[in-house]
Amino acid sequence: MDKTNIANLPSEARITETATIGISGMTCDACVQKVERAFRGLRGVKEVSVDRENALARVTFDNSLVDVPAMHDALLKSGYKPVAVPVS
Repeated sequence: MDKTNIANLPSEARITETATIGISGMTCDACVQKVERAFRGLRGVKEVSVDRENALARVTFDNSLVDVPAMHDALLKSGYKPVAVPVS
């Protein structure tokens, strides 16, 4: 599907995706807050849930506005490193 057509849809009609991103370097609740702010600062991010214990973030986003590489960049800029999520 052509993303320019999706961009013209009202926000409630857009298609969202959810990505699970592994995170290296989180050691405390302040780290969790910093990671959440980094993701929420991206245009198109709808929902963020960070699990410090498992070092994972679940991010729901509008893929016509933001993509996973942009989320990785935001994570790196906030001082944390994206890592591969083990497949179970």
